[in-house]
Amino acid sequence: MKTLFTKISQLFFILTMPFVATAQNPEGFDKMAKKMADKTVPIIKSAQVVKLQAKGKKIVFLDAREIAEYKVSHIKEAIHVGYDDFDLKTVKDISKNTTIVIYCSVGYRSGKIGKKLREAGFTSVFNLWGGLFDWANNGNEVYKNGKKVTTVHPYNKNWGKWLKPELRSKLD
Repeated sequence: MKTLFTKISQLFFILTMPFVATAQNPEGFDKMAKKMADKTVPIIKSAQVVKLQAKGKKIVFLDAREIAEYKVSHIKEAIHVGYDDFDLKTVKDISKNTTIVIYCSVGYRSGKIGKKLREAGFTSVFNLWGGLFDWANNGNEVYKNGKKVTTVHPYNKNWGKWLKPELRSKLD
């Protein structure tokens, strides 16, 4: 009886693994995120960030999205630096060797800003893999005005498909 139960459990595990592996993000997300990421800035995955935080590592989050996106939600205590209007003056008070995790929606804009930060002498800059979409899709918390919220700005209708439907805020 034990052997039959073990075999059924193993079969169930094998059959459900493909679904578990893609349950965190919509299908094709990883391929898109890999394509969007700027290869000049080291990537860090949300699970790695969470582990570092659990160990007490001080991380400064920079949000490279536009202000309308940031106002819907962002990572707790993230500093808005924008993309189109990014200016190094917004980070002048941050030490050059501070651990910085920069993000946008999926990783493209944050990669470009991360590259500028590294060129300006910041030594520990990481681009958050898959951006805020991956962060939220994996169950990590987002905030608005210091309070936990459950939605993320989808950037636009086309890019919003990379967010789980229940996380998408309405577009203005």
